[in-house]
Amino acid sequence: MGRVEFALENLDGKILDVGYSVGGIHRKFIEKFGRGNVYGVDIETKKDSGHYKRASAEKIPFKNGFFDSVFAGELIEHLEKPGKFVSEANRVLKKGGALILTTPNRGSLVNRVFRNYETKVHLSLFDYAALRGLLEKNGFEVREYFCLPYSEENAYGSRNKWTFFFRNLLHGALPRGLQEEMVVKAAKKSGTEVK
Repeated sequence: MGRVEFALENLDGKILDVGYSVGGIHRKFIEKFGRGNVYGVDIETKKDSGHYKRASAEKIPFKNGFFDSVFAGELIEHLEKPGKFVSEANRVLKKGGALILTTPNRGSLVNRVFRNYETKVHLSLFDYAALRGLLEKNGFEVREYFCLPYSEENAYGSRNKWTFFFRNLLHGALPRGLQEEMVVKAAKKSGTEVK
C-alpha cells in the first residue's frame, strides 16, 4: 500500500492537508471526501480563499479542535521547527483525531551510505525513534508505522528506471528500520488539548 492509498483509507471527517498542492493527493482527497471537507495550508499559496490559507505549518490559522484529520506528506523534513508544527497539528485536531505524516527515513541504508536526504531543503531529518519521540512529546500516540520503497512518487526529480528497480529490490530485503520512506499514523491523546 502506498502513502496515497493509506491516507485515503485512514483520514476522515474534516481534513487539513498541510503543505498541499492543488494536484495529486490533494485532488484525491477532494474526490473522496468532498470539497467542503478538505482544507489546505501552504506557505506558497497565492492568497487566502475559503478553505485554503497562506500560512506556515508552524502557525496554522484555524481554531482549536477544528479538524478530524491532518495530513502532512513530505513536509516535516522541510521545517526549521518541526516540534512547533506537531504542536499546532495537535491544537487543531479534535480529541482522538489522526495525524498522518510521511518523511524520508534518516536511518535508511541508502541515506547512511549516500547521505542523499541531507540536502539544503531538508532541515529536520528523523529516524523512527526520533519521530515517535517528537510525536509523543507533543501529545500523540503512534498507531501505525511502515516504510515505503523509493518510488517515482517519492523521487524528487530522478526518473531513471534502473534506479527504481535496484532500490526497490534492495528495499524488499531490508528490515523496516533501514527502509527509505516512513509513513506514520498518530492519534491525539486525551487530555492534550491546547487552551
